[in-house]
Amino acid sequence: MSYSTFAKSLAGLTLASAMAAGIASAQETTIRWALHPGEEADAVVNYFAPKYYEETGIRVIGEILPPDQLRDRMSIEAIGGTGRWDLGYHSPGWFGSFADYVVDLTPYIEKYDFDVSAYPDLVVESHMRSSARPGEYIALPTTPAAPMLIAREDFFSHPDEQAAFREQYGRELEIPTTFAELKEVADFFTRPAGATVAGETLDRPLYGWADALGSGNGIARSFIVMLYSTGLGFDENFQPDLDHPILREVTDYFVDIAKNNAPREAQNWAFLEGLNYFRDGRLAMATMWPQGIATVEDPAGQAAGKVAYQPLPVWEDNLAGYDQGVPFLGGGGVLVFDTPQAEEAFKFLKWMLQDEEVEWAKQSLQFSRSAHFTNPELRAMQPYFEAFLPAYEKTLEAVFIRQGIPEYGAAMWQGTVDYITDLFSGDLTAEQAQNRWVRNMNQTFRRAGYIN
Repeated sequence: MSYSTFAKSLAGLTLASAMAAGIASAQETTIRWALHPGEEADAVVNYFAPKYYEETGIRVIGEILPPDQLRDRMSIEAIGGTGRWDLGYHSPGWFGSFADYVVDLTPYIEKYDFDVSAYPDLVVESHMRSSARPGEYIALPTTPAAPMLIAREDFFSHPDEQAAFREQYGRELEIPTTFAELKEVADFFTRPAGATVAGETLDRPLYGWADALGSGNGIARSFIVMLYSTGLGFDENFQPDLDHPILREVTDYFVDIAKNNAPREAQNWAFLEGLNYFRDGRLAMATMWPQGIATVEDPAGQAAGKVAYQPLPVWEDNLAGYDQGVPFLGGGGVLVFDTPQAEEAFKFLKWMLQDEEVEWAKQSLQFSRSAHFTNPELRAMQPYFEAFLPAYEKTLEAVFIRQGIPEYGAAMWQGTVDYITDLFSGDLTAEQAQNRWVRNMNQTFRRAGYIN
């Protein structure tokens, strides 16, 4: 063999070895993610992880955990420094448990040109920042969500219903933009079996409005969207205003509409279960989180193609000057834990959420970036997206975000759970429940050192 032939062979072997080593190195990189169950988790496991592996040779392993175990299991692994997960589900109300174990994403955001401005400002404040780590980006949004009002458009537009409402209330029948209007319309559409609606005889009762009303978290989630719309809560100095008379007003309103215009079965609903009533023509209006849109628009149901979408109504004379309803911003995002794979994990997230942003919305049915609301392909993906997406974008522009303190859950969320559950059941009077809530909130803030 000549020297030149030998040299060429050696160069070829060296190049092949280098390429093999590079592939092996990429394959050895594994990103592990603790996921909350849902369509977004399925999208990660079934679509994005395989596609990313094809493109980069880097494995992404998603472990979908039971929601009632997720926080505790993530916390145990983070505190123990096990490095079991490089990514984890981020609920803004949980961040106090993980503040010491995640990386500051700011350098990665700058290095890889991640566009923070693509998200609504309140989503950034809620899902990407925290007072526990001031000046940093501590997570990326994946599933920010807030509820909206849905209504049977065909009921509202029917001439018989229009005429009857005008005669009874002296105004046009329209989808409510205030909570006062919501109650009138809910009363109007609450009807027994045998009555008619939009020219059709009802074989089962029709209810004017509904939301989840199950004791505990179900009814709290329903009530809190009205509570926030009044402007109540606590301020930056940790001073609660829950002793204000408007709390009694919104409570009386909520109990009235929940007991007189919603089905009795709603008192067993925890989150999205009741939307099948809307799908099957048994509700004129409902509060809907975006995760429920597939149920509402089920082609086999009676409501498909007949749904109107809009932000929640405004509470007139609210304390904060809001001009539409202000639900709390729920859903979550993703934390990047302080592991050797942190940068690679961020690169994967940037690829999935930004480079593949349209595909992310298509696969996960989660919407939060500007392109999700303007992209023609997404607008055309479902016939009802032309109505839903603009209304949901407007909803996200006026939401209440959970204050970034570890005690938020005890002070505000659990306070709401206890307050409305005991009042709805009649176990406490309004005065007793209100005084207890203010007292417990002050005690929580005093123990934490926020007030003297």
